[in-house]
Amino acid sequence: MPNDVDTIKSRLDVVDVIGEYVSLKQSGQNWKGLCPFHGEKTPSFMVHREKQIWHCFGCGLGGDIFEFIEKFENVDFPEALEILARKAGVELSREVQPGASNKRTRLFQLLSEAVNFYQEQLKSDPGSSARQYLASRGVTAESISSFALGYAPAEWDKLANYLRNKGFSLEELIAAGVALKSERGPGIYDRFRDRLLFPIFDVQDRPVGFGGRTLDPGAREAKYINSSQGPVYNKSTILYNLNLAKEHIRSAGYALLVEGYMDVVGCVQAGIKNVVATSGTALTQEQVKLLKRYCNEIRLCFDADLAGQSASERGIDLALAAELEVKIVALSQGKDPDEAARMNLVKFKQEIEQALPIGEYAFKSVFKKVDVKTREGKKQAAKFLLAAIAKLPDPVERDFYIKRLARDLDVEEKSLRESLPNPRMSNQISAPVATPQASRPSREQMLSERLIALLIKFGKEFWPQTTGLEPAMLTEPEAELYRQAHLQYTESQRVDFEELKRELNYEPTYNRLIDILGLQAEHEFAEFTAAEATKEFNQVNRELKLNYLKRQLKLLSDAISQAERAQQPGELEELSLRYREVADQLAQLQR
Repeated sequence: MPNDVDTIKSRLDVVDVIGEYVSLKQSGQNWKGLCPFHGEKTPSFMVHREKQIWHCFGCGLGGDIFEFIEKFENVDFPEALEILARKAGVELSREVQPGASNKRTRLFQLLSEAVNFYQEQLKSDPGSSARQYLASRGVTAESISSFALGYAPAEWDKLANYLRNKGFSLEELIAAGVALKSERGPGIYDRFRDRLLFPIFDVQDRPVGFGGRTLDPGAREAKYINSSQGPVYNKSTILYNLNLAKEHIRSAGYALLVEGYMDVVGCVQAGIKNVVATSGTALTQEQVKLLKRYCNEIRLCFDADLAGQSASERGIDLALAAELEVKIVALSQGKDPDEAARMNLVKFKQEIEQALPIGEYAFKSVFKKVDVKTREGKKQAAKFLLAAIAKLPDPVERDFYIKRLARDLDVEEKSLRESLPNPRMSNQISAPVATPQASRPSREQMLSERLIALLIKFGKEFWPQTTGLEPAMLTEPEAELYRQAHLQYTESQRVDFEELKRELNYEPTYNRLIDILGLQAEHEFAEFTAAEATKEFNQVNRELKLNYLKRQLKLLSDAISQAERAQQPGELEELSLRYREVADQLAQLQR
């Protein structure tokens, strides 16, 4: 009887699962893309549909769909199991279901109950201030339902009591960010009171927190507050509405990035569904990484006030550093995207479509604010625009804007180039977040892997040329795999690696190695001509032998020195003879 892992694997395809996170293109029998675990510009990340595995030949990471989700989502196996079970429509059995022991799963369950509670509070009072506010902003019943909007009542502990009756502890309520410890005693009280609630979901559609808007115009406290940071909620790693917008973003080719919850609701109601929000903060590196899963372009549409413009500018640097194309939506009406959509939807959509590339936006903004006819104005414009130009990742684009700036300011191009800030200094976040990678293999291991990969791809032509190539010349486990394959060749004058896998099924390491090296063969040698393959094989074969003979000479030299110190003439004569034989072999090979 298949277990849950087997059932999930039978229902999900590795290409489909990874294709949700990485842009893949077919390459022969495999699929290829840029590795999400280390920065690269040439694809070395391979996915094999038949074998249901993936492997990166740049950083060495690889595995099945579970290992991919664990690494990509930075979760342990139980959470990866839950994520993939949801994708596959599999209800986990009690034996493997992690909910009983997994604290995070308990918090997700608690937050789901809180979402339902707040929704019911909103529904139960049609005349509440929350319903009145939503009506004043034109929010429809459909939006209230699709965004799971709710209301936190004014009582101090109504949610806490509800959740305690559901079996959740005080500690779990605090960890979930929906309750706070009382400063006057041992109890707790609700974090959100008399507020309109916007549930926040992660990209797997799990509730992780809330954003709450005050409904009292005269309130002294903040207009918006969010759940406190905790095990499942980290504001810097969440984009509001990404769970609903991700496929629309992939389809549109870009993400529209706004500031607030109501901006998202207003845009979606207007038919603009590829929209996400930073929840009023500057764009973070983790959020940029999230967006790169689904698109290579973002269009920033922050509020028209000074705070919104400042947040927009802070996000630009991170997006450019991650090699995202950045465009700016310049609002000509309304104080924010929600108001702009309600005032004139046709014009708002035109402004989104006509979003300016960051260079064009910078020029337009500066020349609108600065009088470049004056000497001081020229200096200010040059200083601001050169700083912006230096952050552009494309050297051709930088060159274009420097020439344009020289023309527009009527100054020497050379002087502008000399004043151009160092791009690395201008863009402090120039590299993606470090991701743990497999240690880089030694030269001998790389050669050993390459040899086996060549034999998998072109074995019929190359097995007769392996004379003199001993298993000891390769690293393990490639040496044992070569030994077993060579034995099959000696017996039948042919090697079938799939058959070899069946023979070696007692040792999964070799089966996995054959699969990975088969991927490497497709990745590196798919377009090799017969002549190129022969040249590569001969070079790898020769270098493995050279390295082996050099290692043997070093070992023999050390043994000779030891025999001399121990005054063992018989041993010394035998070692010296062997040393001369190996040295002769090395000399012949080096000719």
